[in-house]
Parts: sequence; structure tokens; C-alpha cells
Amino acid sequence: MSKLINEYNYDAIHEQAMYLMKHRKHFKQSALDKWMEYFNTKCIGSKEEAEKAKLVIPGGIQHNLANNHPFALSVNKADGPYLYDIDGNRYIDFLCAGGPIILGNNYPAVRDAAIAHIQENSSITGLYSTYERELAEFIHKHMPGVEMFRALGSGTEANIIAIRLARAFTKKKHIIRFMGGYHGWSDQLAYNDNGVTNSMLNGIPSDCYQNTHEVPINDIEALEATILKYKDDGGVAAFIMEAVGQDSGAVPTSKEYHQAARELCDKYDMLLIYDEVVTGFRLGMGGAQSIFGTHPDITVFGKIIGGGFGCAGGVGGRREIMEMLSAGVDVTGTKVKVGGTMTANPLTTLAGLTVLKELEKQNVHEQLDKASAYFMKGIEEISEKYDVPALLFHHSSILHIDIAGVQHVPYCVDPEDKEEFNRQITDAYTNYLQISMALAAEGLIIANGGKTYLPYGSIGILDDALDVYDRVFSQLE
Repeated sequence: MSKLINEYNYDAIHEQAMYLMKHRKHFKQSALDKWMEYFNTKCIGSKEEAEKAKLVIPGGIQHNLANNHPFALSVNKADGPYLYDIDGNRYIDFLCAGGPIILGNNYPAVRDAAIAHIQENSSITGLYSTYERELAEFIHKHMPGVEMFRALGSGTEANIIAIRLARAFTKKKHIIRFMGGYHGWSDQLAYNDNGVTNSMLNGIPSDCYQNTHEVPINDIEALEATILKYKDDGGVAAFIMEAVGQDSGAVPTSKEYHQAARELCDKYDMLLIYDEVVTGFRLGMGGAQSIFGTHPDITVFGKIIGGGFGCAGGVGGRREIMEMLSAGVDVTGTKVKVGGTMTANPLTTLAGLTVLKELEKQNVHEQLDKASAYFMKGIEEISEKYDVPALLFHHSSILHIDIAGVQHVPYCVDPEDKEEFNRQITDAYTNYLQISMALAAEGLIIANGGKTYLPYGSIGILDDALDVYDRVFSQLE
């Protein structure tokens, strides 16, 4: 029914997703009413703040992670394993700001290093600091394929530079990516062939994405066919992929696919780019690439390498590729342009370096792996207890506890059957929102849907979190 699945067994995950489409459960109306009452009576301050924000902020929020249902919760404190809203409610934090808070909120070593730096120095100077070299050296130590590293302001910026580098290095123009994959909000990479997300094309001239193409996940034949299609039309510069698959691995890649993709890139003289914005230093010190045993030509970083501070991102890879980047102003005109005033600012770089050293020093990943296995076994038992069809698997501390399957609809339902496709998307998306609302009302915050991040600081309260899931799953029928 809802057995824990190996995260790299795509066939088993796809089979379970098909089952979920046919047997998806829904929350009792009485439970939905109770949870809505929680928000309307216990979160009055957040509700009022959400209305005020809509007057001056488009939609009232600045990031998709804050798109809570029925309204954005206003959080004013984060400490250890918990978040606190302005109404004084406490929540277990399994959102982790989308992944970067791997150690836990306000982790003492990171907090103290940041405070000391601000008191003794400054958050930004616009000039070089030794932290930049130390961070690059540390990344190379654990990811040998990253021979050189360049910090940037975000994962979106890093992806922009990654494909720019690929085109400059290969002298080719086309980029291939996964259907439904996410690589930030640049015009070229926000593009999506999938008809469900045509809204992502709003405001983007068609010539911005005419050289970007998508392929289904784990379909090596489709990848090669697309490469060949554009071989004599400027050629393919790179294949860019989220390292564990779509949406932090919600639709996961298989290990065999990585090996085959690497071979195709070598065969056709194109670059392999891993987007490790989420997975870099969360799956392990060597990122996803150490798990798959493959070596991308370019790796995109974000989130964790900023230690939870803003302006975090970067790109690294083979020396001959990375040396094409400009260092400051390029008077020769032969380098790839890159910049950013807040890039590699001392505060963020120090915070990121401190987090990475703590991960190594405290052997965090081994402990997170054990904790994640324990927690997911508990979720499996709860799913069986209440006979809930669910997709249950995890990439280390990236947990997928999915009762909606919204990301799998394009792979399980024929888009040509518009009636069934739209029915499944609508039903899945309803569950996608409701599960997050239900968990929040019971005291636990995740990203919308089933994507969940387990932080090191929460290892001691896993049973409390399992109790929350038990209460929520008991209300499905």
C-alpha cells in the first residue's frame, strides 16, 4: 500500500504514483473545518498582517515558500528545531527555509561567528576577503571535480552563469533540461514545455527560450534524440539537471540515468551541469555527485553554502571552463561576463564556511541519515495504520511524504486526455495545499505538498513530529 521505496528505484516510485492517482484519499470536512478554525482564531495576527502586506507587496509574499494556505504565517522567531509566529504559536520546522538550515535555526557556532564578524568588521566592503578563498578550497576538498569556484548572489544567478559558460566553452547554443525541472527564474530557464506551466512564459519573449528544450526524466532515448535534433542547428552546449530529479527529487533520477547522461555528454562534446542548489552539502559532503559517482563539468550551488544568510550561490567546475569567467573588468573582451555587488560578501561567506566546517566536524550527515531512516519508517507505519496511499522515499534528509502526487501527474496521465489530466491536477493540487495546512495547524511546517527537510537540530524531537503526522493522517478517508 504505502511501503517505503528506495529513492533511486524510479520504476517502483512511478508504479506507486500510478496507484496514488487511482486511490488518492481526501481529508474529512470536519477536520478541514477544525484546521481552518485554528488559523482564524489562533493566527489572527498573521491573518491581519497578510492583509496589510497585500496592499504593498504583490500577492502579499516575497517567496513561494511563504505561500501558506489559507494565508501566509508571519514568523518572527526561529530557534533550534522550532519556528514561532507573531501570535505566539510554535511549530516544528521541517521547512528549513527550503533546505539551507541544515544544522537548525540560529545554530550557535554560526550565530556567534556572524555576530563577532559584524562587531569587529563589517557585513560588506566590496573588496576581497580571505573567506572567499577558504570557502573555495573547502568545496574543492570535498568535491574534487570543482577545481575552481565562483560565488554568486543566488542559485538563479549561478544557473545563468552555468549555461553562459557552457555556451562560451563549447561554442554551441542549445540547452537541454528536465521537464518540470527548476533552475531559478531567468528567462531561459524558467521556460517549461509542459502545458501545465505555460504561465511561466508570461513576459518572456519567445526568442529568449527558443534554444531551451525539455526531456522527460530518466528517458535516455529522448535525451539523445533531442541532442541529435539540434546537432546541425548550432549544437547542444549542455544538459542541465537537478541532481536527484525534479523538485528536490520528488520525481527522482535513477543512478543508471546519470551514468548514461554522462556518456552522452562526452559522446557529443557537450557539458553536463548538475544543479546542486538543494543537494550540495545536504546529501553529504560530496553532494549528489559523490552518490552517483559521476563528475559534472559544472556544478551549481546555493542555499547551504551561505549558511542561511542571503546572497548565497555559486558555480564551480573544471579549471579550463571556470577560467573563462571574468575577474573584475575584462578589457580584452575574451572572458564571460559575471558580477554582483553583494556576491561573496564576507558575512555570508563566513557563515557558509562555518556551516560546512560544522557538518564535517560533527559528522552531521551520518546522524541525519540514521534519523531520516527512523523517521520515514515511522511515517510508513502511520500510512499503513490508516491505509493511506502515499509516495514515501527520501534522499538522505530530503524527505518525500506525498499523498498528492502533483508532480507525477504529467508522467502518469496522458496530457491529450484533457478531462482526466485536468481532474487529476486539480485534485492533486487540492491535497497538495491541504496537507501543508493540516500539518501547520497541528504544529509542523513543511513546504507546500510533501517535500520536507530534516534538520540536525530536530533529531531529538522526531517522535513529536511523528505524532503530528499521525493526527493528520488519521483524518484522511
